[in-house]
Amino acid sequence: MADTTITALNANTTPLVTDVIPMVDDPAGTPVTQKVTFASVLSLAYPVGAIYQSVISTSPATLFGIGTWAALGAGKVLIGLDSGDTDFDTAEETGGAKTKTIAQANLPDISTGAGTSHNHTQDTHNHVITELRDATTGGSSTNIALTADTSSTTGTKVTGGRVATNQAEAAHTHSLGGSGTALNVVNPYLVVYRWKRTA
Repeated sequence: MADTTITALNANTTPLVTDVIPMVDDPAGTPVTQKVTFASVLSLAYPVGAIYQSVISTSPATLFGIGTWAALGAGKVLIGLDSGDTDFDTAEETGGAKTKTIAQANLPDISTGAGTSHNHTQDTHNHVITELRDATTGGSSTNIALTADTSSTTGTKVTGGRVATNQAEAAHTHSLGGSGTALNVVNPYLVVYRWKRTA
């Protein structure tokens, strides 16, 4: 049987309160006019569990005249299900945070021993200095003499060797400073209204 145009269908003699889409079905060779409501078509497009998004605040229950709808995922972004990742392997699973405070374990290892007790040892080395004394002798007015001055009567010679031995510092730590302020990890975003059909 050839298709029948809408204009060739008989007009409804009984007005309906809902919009209908007229159809012609020919299951046994006898044309039968079927009427499908827009609501039934929309129910196919948006079954229970479907998500509807918009930038206007009108609920799809009002827009479509079907079902029960509830706001979904306020303040959250959507992510595709990944059965191989325990964070994303269940529909409607939630997680994540807007900020992250960096712990020491998150920092890169920038130097050996950073933040732990350790020592610094100075190798043996020479200091090229003269003999020192704390007073003048005779007509001299300097406190530095090129040789040991044992004849000073106004002061005493500052003693000490010229070669420095290994010097080990006491155990200590180095710390990386900071205020501990949490990082903002929010992705660029676009705000929309979002509903889920629940019934």
